[in-house]
Amino acid sequence: MFFGKKDKDVRLTDKQYKDLVGGMSKKERKEFDRRQEQLRRDREDDRLDAWLDFEDEMDDM
Repeated sequence: MFFGKKDKDVRLTDKQYKDLVGGMSKKERKEFDRRQEQLRRDREDDRLDAWLDFEDEMDDM
């Protein structure tokens, strides 16, 4: 779970996750899961961009 913080990966136990989403409607839960997946993808993209930038800098040396 990322909760909108790109610099922190907040890990939840299964129980904590169930407690968190247990009160949500199906629509709210679907939107929550979609948003979490988008944050995960954004973070992976950021890591890839950083790695490519690093490789470019190493090539310039």
